[in-house]
Amino acid sequence: MKNELMEYKWNPFDAGNSIGTIGSENGKILKDEENPFGARITLEENGSIAPFSITVGIYGLMFHTDFYSSLENAEKEFQTFKAKVEKVIEHYSIDENKRDSEWNEKHNQLMELLTE
Repeated sequence: MKNELMEYKWNPFDAGNSIGTIGSENGKILKDEENPFGARITLEENGSIAPFSITVGIYGLMFHTDFYSSLENAEKEFQTFKAKVEKVIEHYSIDENKRDSEWNEKHNQLMELLTE
């Protein structure tokens, strides 16, 4: 159940100025989007490790990179990562005083899904 007050709009990071620059994986940034609730996803090509990479960060929580051999797969996963990040952000919208063991279990599941 999505919190109706939260709008999961993704915007170009740094007003799109990062496109074409070198990213954290030493590749050229093709896509770079930020969520106003504190997350960023970056797609690079020709980095140090693989033809394509996606770096996902939720500010103050986690940082993860996946690698891909094709642009088609990377672009598909870029969208999938956005949906996974939104679920984590939504989970954190629950008041801290209501975060019990069930909340922690769900949090762990969401983090596993995000980094698998």
